[in-house]
Amino acid sequence: IVKPELLYCDVVEVKGRFAANGKELEPLDLKTAEASLQNVFDKGIRSIAIVMIHGYRFTEHERELAKMAKRMGFSQISVSHEVSPLIKMVSRGDTTTVDAYLTPILRRYVDRVVSELKGTRVMFMQSNGGLTDSSLFQGKDSILSGPAGGIVGAARTCEAEGIHDLIGFDMGGTSTDVCHLSNGEFER
Repeated sequence: IVKPELLYCDVVEVKGRFAANGKELEPLDLKTAEASLQNVFDKGIRSIAIVMIHGYRFTEHERELAKMAKRMGFSQISVSHEVSPLIKMVSRGDTTTVDAYLTPILRRYVDRVVSELKGTRVMFMQSNGGLTDSSLFQGKDSILSGPAGGIVGAARTCEAEGIHDLIGFDMGGTSTDVCHLSNGEFER
């Protein structure tokens, strides 16, 4: 079994912690955090994911670290309470890491498309099936945008033909997606 490569190349542990009830158990060690972030920056890393325990609800430490990273010159700062404000730290961390990894790549692509279509409002399909303005499109929102687009496209095509019930089957090279439209409504 060949395991996939990790999306991250470095991890910095920072002292600072809130309890689940919001009591600060350990203050954020800004001096050590700054030295650690500077070390990462000096290695050429410009995109970071910031994830703290209970950061989904008690955001102070994540916000302080994000401000520090911005002052230092990091170009992509994905902060868990903004990207994915979920109680589960691992899920929140995974999503925030994916966002930090994909957003810079996606931003370059989106900016090129927009620059070629001057004067045109450009929107992108998100994983939730909705559209967003090109300036708001993020890496975390792009993961399932293709399958979501297939579902929305199938539903709109059927709607145009007066068909209100549908089972959609979208088979690609690596996955298969199935959707159900009942009486013109998406089933969730």
